[in-house]
Amino acid sequence: MPMTVTDQNFQSEILDYKGVSFVDFWAAWCGPCR
Repeated sequence: MPMTVTDQNFQSEILDYKGVSFVDFWAAWCGPCR
């Protein structure tokens, strides 16, 4: 399920998750990301 990870929920959504996580990093200013 897609979600937005922030500083506030990074620990609970990524580090504490007991499974595999796929993280797609992007930035609005990044040409290849658009």
